[in-house]
Amino acid sequence: MKLLFLMVLLFLAWSDSALGQPLKEIRIGSSDISFSNFSTYYARDRKFFEKEGFDAKIIIVKTEAALPALSAGELDYTTFSTSAIDAALRGLPLRLIAVTVKQPVIGLVVREGVNQVHDLKGKRIGISSLGGLTHVAALAVLKHYGLNPKDVTLLAIGSGVARLVAMRKGGLDAALMNSPQDIQAVKEGFKVLLDVGTVYQLPFGGLSTTLTKMGENPAEVKQVIRAVLLATQALLKPENRDDAINHAAALFKIERGTAAEFHRRMVSALSPTGVVELDKIRLAIESAVDRGLIQKPLEPEAVVDFSIVRNMRF
Repeated sequence: MKLLFLMVLLFLAWSDSALGQPLKEIRIGSSDISFSNFSTYYARDRKFFEKEGFDAKIIIVKTEAALPALSAGELDYTTFSTSAIDAALRGLPLRLIAVTVKQPVIGLVVREGVNQVHDLKGKRIGISSLGGLTHVAALAVLKHYGLNPKDVTLLAIGSGVARLVAMRKGGLDAALMNSPQDIQAVKEGFKVLLDVGTVYQLPFGGLSTTLTKMGENPAEVKQVIRAVLLATQALLKPENRDDAINHAAALFKIERGTAAEFHRRMVSALSPTGVVELDKIRLAIESAVDRGLIQKPLEPEAVVDFSIVRNMRF
Protein backbone atom coordinates (compact mmCIF):
# COMPACT_ATOMS: atom_id res chain seq x y z
CA MET A 1 0.00 0.00 0.00
CA LYS A 2 2.84 2.38 0.91
CA LEU A 3 4.57 1.51 -2.36
CA LEU A 4 1.40 2.31 -4.31
CA PHE A 5 1.05 5.60 -2.45
CA LEU A 6 4.64 6.55 -3.29
CA MET A 7 4.10 5.64 -6.94
CA VAL A 8 1.03 7.90 -7.09
CA LEU A 9 3.00 10.79 -5.55
CA LEU A 10 5.82 10.29 -8.03
CA PHE A 11 3.34 10.20 -10.92
CA LEU A 12 1.72 13.43 -9.77
CA ALA A 13 5.09 15.12 -9.41
CA TRP A 14 6.07 13.96 -12.88
CA SER A 15 2.74 15.17 -14.32
CA ASP A 16 3.19 18.65 -12.85
CA SER A 17 6.70 18.81 -14.24
CA ALA A 18 5.71 17.49 -17.66
CA LEU A 19 2.69 19.63 -18.08
CA GLY A 20 4.30 22.73 -16.60
CA GLN A 21 2.55 25.69 -15.12
CA PRO A 22 -0.68 26.97 -16.68
CA LEU A 23 -0.23 29.73 -19.23
CA LYS A 24 -0.62 33.26 -17.92
CA GLU A 25 -3.24 35.29 -19.77
CA ILE A 26 -2.13 38.65 -21.13
CA ARG A 27 -4.45 41.10 -22.88
CA ILE A 28 -3.07 43.01 -25.85
CA GLY A 29 -5.12 45.84 -27.32
CA SER A 30 -5.11 46.73 -31.01
CA SER A 31 -7.40 48.77 -33.23
CA ASP A 32 -7.51 46.49 -36.27
CA ILE A 33 -6.01 43.40 -37.87
CA SER A 34 -3.35 45.04 -40.00
CA PHE A 35 0.26 45.16 -41.06
CA SER A 36 1.15 47.12 -37.92
CA ASN A 37 0.34 44.18 -35.64
CA PHE A 38 1.09 41.28 -37.98
CA SER A 39 4.12 40.23 -35.91
CA THR A 40 1.96 40.04 -32.79
CA TYR A 41 -0.62 37.83 -34.49
CA TYR A 42 2.19 35.64 -35.86
CA ALA A 43 3.62 35.39 -32.34
CA ARG A 44 0.23 34.26 -31.05
CA ASP A 45 -0.63 31.83 -33.84
CA ARG A 46 2.83 30.29 -34.14
CA LYS A 47 3.05 29.85 -30.35
CA PHE A 48 5.90 32.27 -29.62
CA PHE A 49 3.85 33.63 -26.72
CA GLU A 50 3.07 30.15 -25.50
CA LYS A 51 6.77 29.27 -25.42
CA GLU A 52 7.25 32.22 -23.07
CA GLY A 53 4.41 30.99 -20.84
CA PHE A 54 1.60 33.26 -22.07
CA ASP A 55 -1.91 32.85 -23.37
CA ALA A 56 -2.08 36.03 -25.43
CA LYS A 57 -5.53 37.50 -26.06
CA ILE A 58 -5.53 40.18 -28.77
CA ILE A 59 -8.49 42.48 -28.22
CA ILE A 60 -9.72 44.76 -30.99
CA VAL A 61 -10.70 48.14 -29.54
CA LYS A 62 -10.61 51.70 -30.83
CA THR A 63 -7.41 53.59 -30.15
CA GLU A 64 -9.14 56.29 -28.12
CA ALA A 65 -10.54 53.62 -25.78
CA ALA A 66 -7.56 51.25 -25.73
CA LEU A 67 -4.97 53.61 -24.30
CA PRO A 68 -7.05 54.69 -21.28
CA ALA A 69 -7.87 51.00 -20.76
CA LEU A 70 -4.15 50.23 -20.80
CA SER A 71 -3.36 52.93 -18.25
CA ALA A 72 -6.21 51.65 -16.05
CA GLY A 73 -4.86 48.09 -16.12
CA GLU A 74 -7.71 46.65 -18.18
CA LEU A 75 -5.18 45.81 -20.89
CA ASP A 76 -1.61 44.66 -20.30
CA TYR A 77 -0.08 45.86 -23.58
CA THR A 78 -1.05 47.45 -26.89
CA THR A 79 0.42 47.21 -30.37
CA PHE A 80 0.34 51.01 -30.76
CA SER A 81 3.44 53.09 -31.44
CA THR A 82 2.76 56.73 -32.36
CA SER A 83 -0.60 56.63 -30.57
CA ALA A 84 1.19 55.46 -27.42
CA ILE A 85 3.66 58.32 -27.83
CA ASP A 86 0.74 60.76 -28.08
CA ALA A 87 -0.83 59.27 -24.94
CA ALA A 88 2.43 59.61 -23.00
CA LEU A 89 2.73 63.22 -24.15
CA ARG A 90 -0.77 63.84 -22.78
CA GLY A 91 0.38 62.54 -19.42
CA LEU A 92 -0.79 58.94 -19.41
CA PRO A 93 1.74 56.72 -17.60
CA LEU A 94 2.69 54.73 -20.70
CA ARG A 95 5.81 54.02 -22.72
CA LEU A 96 6.52 52.63 -26.15
CA ILE A 97 8.84 49.72 -25.32
CA ALA A 98 9.54 48.10 -28.70
CA VAL A 99 8.98 48.80 -32.40
CA THR A 100 8.19 46.02 -34.86
CA VAL A 101 7.62 48.13 -37.98
CA LYS A 102 10.03 50.94 -38.87
CA GLN A 103 7.71 52.84 -41.18
CA PRO A 104 4.18 52.56 -42.54
CA VAL A 105 3.13 50.34 -45.40
CA ILE A 106 0.03 52.36 -46.20
CA GLY A 107 -1.49 53.29 -49.51
CA LEU A 108 -3.47 56.46 -50.12
CA VAL A 109 -6.26 54.80 -52.09
CA VAL A 110 -8.38 57.06 -54.30
CA ARG A 111 -11.34 56.94 -56.64
CA GLU A 112 -11.21 57.71 -60.35
CA GLY A 113 -10.69 61.42 -61.00
CA VAL A 114 -8.21 61.99 -58.17
CA ASN A 115 -4.84 62.26 -59.87
CA GLN A 116 -2.80 64.23 -57.36
CA VAL A 117 -2.96 64.97 -53.65
CA HIS A 118 -4.24 68.51 -54.29
CA ASP A 119 -7.32 66.98 -55.96
CA LEU A 120 -8.40 65.82 -52.49
CA LYS A 121 -9.42 69.36 -51.53
CA GLY A 122 -13.07 69.25 -50.48
CA LYS A 123 -13.07 65.43 -50.51
CA ARG A 124 -13.86 62.80 -47.89
CA ILE A 125 -10.88 60.75 -46.67
CA GLY A 126 -11.31 57.63 -44.56
CA ILE A 127 -9.04 56.85 -41.60
CA SER A 128 -9.22 54.23 -38.86
CA SER A 129 -9.85 56.40 -35.78
CA LEU A 130 -9.22 59.92 -34.54
CA GLY A 131 -5.77 60.01 -32.96
CA GLY A 132 -4.83 56.71 -34.57
CA LEU A 133 -1.85 56.15 -36.83
CA THR A 134 -3.72 56.63 -40.10
CA HIS A 135 -5.10 59.93 -38.76
CA VAL A 136 -1.61 61.20 -37.93
CA ALA A 137 -0.29 59.89 -41.25
CA ALA A 138 -3.10 61.66 -43.13
CA LEU A 139 -2.23 64.95 -41.45
CA ALA A 140 1.43 64.45 -42.36
CA VAL A 141 0.53 63.85 -46.02
CA LEU A 142 -1.70 66.93 -46.14
CA LYS A 143 1.02 69.08 -44.57
CA HIS A 144 3.66 67.73 -46.95
CA TYR A 145 1.56 68.74 -49.95
CA GLY A 146 0.59 72.13 -48.57
CA LEU A 147 -3.02 71.33 -47.68
CA ASN A 148 -4.76 72.28 -44.45
CA PRO A 149 -6.75 69.60 -42.57
CA LYS A 150 -9.75 71.93 -42.96
CA ASP A 151 -9.45 71.51 -46.72
CA VAL A 152 -10.71 67.93 -46.45
CA THR A 153 -13.15 65.91 -44.37
CA LEU A 154 -11.43 63.19 -42.35
CA LEU A 155 -13.86 60.42 -41.41
CA ALA A 156 -13.09 57.78 -38.77
CA ILE A 157 -14.49 54.65 -40.42
CA GLY A 158 -12.84 51.84 -38.47
CA SER A 159 -11.06 48.81 -39.88
CA GLY A 160 -9.38 48.61 -43.25
CA VAL A 161 -12.16 46.32 -44.43
CA ALA A 162 -14.75 48.94 -43.37
CA ARG A 163 -12.85 51.64 -45.26
CA LEU A 164 -12.77 49.47 -48.39
CA VAL A 165 -16.51 48.85 -48.11
CA ALA A 166 -17.09 52.61 -47.76
CA MET A 167 -15.02 53.18 -50.90
CA ARG A 168 -17.10 50.62 -52.80
CA LYS A 169 -20.35 52.28 -51.74
CA GLY A 170 -19.15 55.76 -52.68
CA GLY A 171 -19.06 57.06 -49.12
CA LEU A 172 -15.40 58.03 -49.43
CA ASP A 173 -13.33 59.69 -52.12
CA ALA A 174 -10.08 58.36 -50.66
CA ALA A 175 -8.82 56.33 -47.74
CA LEU A 176 -5.56 55.53 -46.04
CA MET A 177 -5.34 51.75 -46.10
CA ASN A 178 -2.76 49.53 -44.53
CA SER A 179 -1.37 46.73 -46.61
CA PRO A 180 -2.86 44.32 -47.69
CA GLN A 181 -6.15 46.23 -47.93
CA ASP A 182 -4.58 48.72 -50.35
CA ILE A 183 -3.49 45.83 -52.59
CA GLN A 184 -7.03 44.46 -52.50
CA ALA A 185 -8.41 47.91 -53.35
CA VAL A 186 -6.26 48.07 -56.50
CA LYS A 187 -7.64 44.69 -57.58
CA GLU A 188 -11.12 46.17 -57.25
CA GLY A 189 -10.35 49.06 -59.58
CA PHE A 190 -9.18 51.78 -57.19
CA LYS A 191 -5.77 53.44 -57.42
CA VAL A 192 -2.95 53.89 -54.91
CA LEU A 193 -2.07 57.55 -55.37
CA LEU A 194 0.77 57.58 -52.85
CA ASP A 195 2.86 55.21 -50.79
CA VAL A 196 2.41 57.03 -47.49
CA GLY A 197 5.68 55.61 -46.14
CA THR A 198 7.61 57.83 -48.56
CA VAL A 199 6.28 60.90 -46.71
CA TYR A 200 5.54 59.64 -43.20
CA GLN A 201 8.46 57.56 -41.94
CA LEU A 202 7.59 57.07 -38.29
CA PRO A 203 7.23 53.86 -36.24
CA PHE A 204 4.18 51.93 -37.35
CA GLY A 205 3.63 49.25 -34.75
CA GLY A 206 5.19 47.63 -31.72
CA LEU A 207 4.48 47.21 -28.04
CA SER A 208 3.52 49.71 -25.39
CA THR A 209 2.71 49.23 -21.72
CA THR A 210 2.43 51.10 -18.45
CA LEU A 211 5.15 52.36 -16.15
CA THR A 212 3.52 50.27 -13.42
CA LYS A 213 3.88 47.07 -15.46
CA MET A 214 7.51 47.86 -16.25
CA GLY A 215 8.29 48.61 -12.61
CA GLU A 216 6.42 45.71 -11.01
CA ASN A 217 6.97 42.94 -13.56
CA PRO A 218 9.99 43.64 -15.78
CA ALA A 219 10.53 39.90 -16.31
CA GLU A 220 7.10 39.55 -17.92
CA VAL A 221 7.69 42.63 -20.07
CA LYS A 222 10.96 41.15 -21.30
CA GLN A 223 9.31 37.84 -22.16
CA VAL A 224 6.48 39.54 -24.07
CA ILE A 225 8.98 41.61 -26.06
CA ARG A 226 11.02 38.47 -26.76
CA ALA A 227 7.98 36.61 -28.10
CA VAL A 228 7.04 39.40 -30.50
CA LEU A 229 10.60 40.04 -31.70
CA LEU A 230 11.32 36.34 -32.23
CA ALA A 231 8.17 36.23 -34.35
CA THR A 232 9.32 39.32 -36.25
CA GLN A 233 12.71 37.76 -36.89
CA ALA A 234 11.06 34.52 -38.01
CA LEU A 235 9.01 36.44 -40.57
CA LEU A 236 12.25 37.71 -42.13
CA LYS A 237 13.82 34.29 -42.59
CA PRO A 238 13.67 33.05 -46.20
CA GLU A 239 12.82 29.54 -45.06
CA ASN A 240 9.64 30.87 -43.42
CA ARG A 241 8.42 32.78 -46.48
CA ASP A 242 5.72 30.28 -47.47
CA ASP A 243 4.44 30.01 -43.92
CA ALA A 244 4.33 33.80 -43.55
CA ILE A 245 2.40 34.12 -46.81
CA ASN A 246 -0.03 31.37 -45.76
CA HIS A 247 -0.53 33.05 -42.41
CA ALA A 248 -1.23 36.42 -44.06
CA ALA A 249 -3.72 34.81 -46.46
CA ALA A 250 -5.59 33.19 -43.56
CA LEU A 251 -5.43 36.17 -41.19
CA PHE A 252 -6.57 38.77 -43.71
CA LYS A 253 -8.79 36.36 -45.69
CA ILE A 254 -7.10 37.23 -48.97
CA GLU A 255 -5.87 35.32 -52.00
CA ARG A 256 -2.39 33.87 -51.83
CA GLY A 257 -1.13 36.16 -54.61
CA THR A 258 -2.20 39.21 -52.62
CA ALA A 259 -0.57 37.73 -49.53
CA ALA A 260 2.68 37.22 -51.46
CA GLU A 261 2.70 40.90 -52.49
CA PHE A 262 1.96 41.85 -48.89
CA HIS A 263 4.96 39.77 -47.76
CA ARG A 264 7.23 41.40 -50.35
CA ARG A 265 6.38 44.85 -48.99
CA MET A 266 6.52 43.71 -45.38
CA VAL A 267 10.09 42.44 -45.17
CA SER A 268 11.78 45.80 -45.78
CA ALA A 269 9.65 47.55 -43.16
CA LEU A 270 10.03 45.18 -40.21
CA SER A 271 12.30 46.07 -37.29
CA PRO A 272 13.87 42.84 -35.99
CA THR A 273 15.79 44.61 -33.22
CA GLY A 274 12.74 46.30 -31.72
CA VAL A 275 14.50 49.67 -31.78
CA VAL A 276 14.38 52.71 -34.08
CA GLU A 277 16.48 55.85 -34.15
CA LEU A 278 15.45 58.44 -31.57
CA ASP A 279 15.24 60.97 -34.42
CA LYS A 280 12.10 59.12 -35.57
CA ILE A 281 10.65 59.50 -32.09
CA ARG A 282 11.47 63.22 -32.21
CA LEU A 283 9.54 63.48 -35.47
CA ALA A 284 6.52 61.88 -33.78
CA ILE A 285 6.79 64.40 -30.95
CA GLU A 286 7.08 67.29 -33.43
CA SER A 287 3.94 66.00 -35.12
CA ALA A 288 2.15 66.22 -31.76
CA VAL A 289 3.27 69.85 -31.44
CA ASP A 290 2.00 70.60 -34.95
CA ARG A 291 -1.39 69.10 -34.04
CA GLY A 292 -1.59 71.18 -30.87
CA LEU A 293 -1.40 68.15 -28.60
CA ILE A 294 1.44 69.74 -26.63
CA GLN A 295 2.89 73.23 -26.60
CA LYS A 296 6.58 72.39 -26.91
CA PRO A 297 8.55 69.22 -27.71
CA LEU A 298 9.79 66.87 -25.02
CA GLU A 299 12.79 64.56 -25.14
CA PRO A 300 12.18 61.04 -26.56
CA GLU A 301 12.94 59.49 -23.16
CA ALA A 302 9.66 61.00 -21.91
CA VAL A 303 7.63 58.71 -24.20
CA VAL A 304 9.76 55.66 -25.06
CA ASP A 305 11.84 53.23 -23.04
CA PHE A 306 14.00 50.88 -25.09
CA SER A 307 16.17 49.90 -22.11
CA ILE A 308 14.79 46.36 -21.88
CA VAL A 309 14.93 45.56 -25.59
CA ARG A 310 18.43 47.06 -25.98
CA ASN A 311 19.77 44.65 -23.36
CA MET A 312 18.16 41.55 -24.84
CA ARG A 313 20.14 38.81 -26.53
CA PHE A 314 18.58 36.32 -28.93
